[in-house]
Amino acid sequence: MQKKVSKYALIFLFLALLYVPTLIGLVAGDRVKTANLENRRLAEWPVFSLENISLLPHKYELYYDDNMPFRDQLIQVRAVLNRALYDRDIKGEVVFGKDGWLFYSARDDGDPMTDYRGEDLFTREELRQIAVDLRKTRDTLKDQGIDFVLFIVPNKERVYSEYMPDRYGPPAEEYAAKQLVDFLQQHTDLTVIYAYDDLMQAKADFPDIPMYYSKDTHWTGVGAYVGTRALLSALGVETPPLRPENIQHNEGGASCDLITLAHLNDLLPVDDTYSVLDELRPTYTILSRADNLTTQAQAAAGQPVLFFRHDSFGEFMHHYLLPYFSSTFSVFTQYQDDSQVDAVKPDIYVMEVVERYMRKRLTKGPLYTAP
Repeated sequence: MQKKVSKYALIFLFLALLYVPTLIGLVAGDRVKTANLENRRLAEWPVFSLENISLLPHKYELYYDDNMPFRDQLIQVRAVLNRALYDRDIKGEVVFGKDGWLFYSARDDGDPMTDYRGEDLFTREELRQIAVDLRKTRDTLKDQGIDFVLFIVPNKERVYSEYMPDRYGPPAEEYAAKQLVDFLQQHTDLTVIYAYDDLMQAKADFPDIPMYYSKDTHWTGVGAYVGTRALLSALGVETPPLRPENIQHNEGGASCDLITLAHLNDLLPVDDTYSVLDELRPTYTILSRADNLTTQAQAAAGQPVLFFRHDSFGEFMHHYLLPYFSSTFSVFTQYQDDSQVDAVKPDIYVMEVVERYMRKRLTKGPLYTAP
């Protein structure tokens, strides 16, 4: 009799675990849901249709998987346990470093860790082909009176390697960005700027001011200013040096995308924001424009027109670039097409790319072809 009771108790417990959360979810509704912690669009309730009736069971399953009650809370519990026990998050996209620093490690998005370890080196043939394609880009633009500049943003993991977990060791001395920059400088006359030395010098000069956010993949406004100064210097444009009195520090406010990726929203403090004040720079006016050109700015009359092709790091540079050109047209690299350049007819074409995207952006052929 006792064994029978125990068997029924187990069955009851099993059914309770299956159905009680769902019943509570139906009663509590949105009160048990939190913000989407997964940086993706969750499955929606499928629309019934006779045409896709065979797909409906799978779609209902996807909807339930994404919207089951207490799912968000369970994800956060697992995220907390992962942080306590390991140095990576649930999906392996975030590395938990020292002193609260987080680092990006997504293998399908540039994989900064292979860059850090020097495990994704270019072959000699790849370096030659990149050089050929960049020279073709430069020459095609030059035929139209446009100067070409390649600007590479260093990965955060290398600039702040002291906060990486010990098991990763020191950053590799030979790595893809160094390989490429050295090769281009030795074998071509291309204008290539890699802002690593500038950032490391600013980091040493201003030890209390972060050049990159500790919990975000991107650089701070100060780091972006240092990088922009390096770019403008190569273009022959003088800009005010970085001084403590020109640095603005506001508590909190940073986006901290790595906290979201690690499913630790509201569990870790966000970074303070840092930027460089405007007082020493010329004024400018931002205008809107269609055709995916995200910014058109009019500023210094009589100065060159800039076409700025960039990734998300370039967004942080806009504020510092715009005052020094008569007009600036900027576009995310995935939305750029050659017709935009032909329409704008700039004097300078700058391609900005973060270190982890070099292989993705620079091994697909020339960046621009003639109309």
